[in-house]
Amino acid sequence: MANKVEFGISQLHVGTYTVDNNGNVTLGTPYYQKGAVSFAPEEESEKSDFYADNIAYWSQYSGGSFEGDLTVAKYSDDFKKNFLGFKNTTNGGLAQVKNPTKPDVYIAFQVEGDAESRRVIFYNCQLGAITREYNTKEETAEPQTEALAVTVTGDNGTGVSMVSYSPDDAGYDDLFTNPAAPELESE
Repeated sequence: MANKVEFGISQLHVGTYTVDNNGNVTLGTPYYQKGAVSFAPEEESEKSDFYADNIAYWSQYSGGSFEGDLTVAKYSDDFKKNFLGFKNTTNGGLAQVKNPTKPDVYIAFQVEGDAESRRVIFYNCQLGAITREYNTKEETAEPQTEALAVTVTGDNGTGVSMVSYSPDDAGYDDLFTNPAAPELESE
């Protein structure tokens, strides 16, 4: 039975996404980032029009890339070092450095539904900077979150940006331990 509605995000995993000179994709070991709050990718599409006979003779939308914020309760120090280029200081601090070298990544997570859980993976993602607010504590404690700008380029070889798995799909069980590189069936 298919979901009528989906809600919740959990099991957020991120890993490196590398492509060698022959176009072969390697997905690094998934890193579990606790505290997933939301991921809001919006597909970037652009309309192209061709005019002939004084009318829009042909139109097409291009798409497949996404942009959005990935929000968690708090990004771990290991996440910041592994994926955002943060460095340890000589006196024990964690430093955000200018113009860090960041790897391309994939992002995988689970969403719940009224009928089944689904698992989703986005390929070839670029991570921006963390945004956060530091607020005073008022009458009640209000937890603060950290958001990370994400651009999803998608796999250049196959054109795959995102894959969604149902529990019966072969890729569902291994998504958080050994995710598969993007590959399409032959037509």
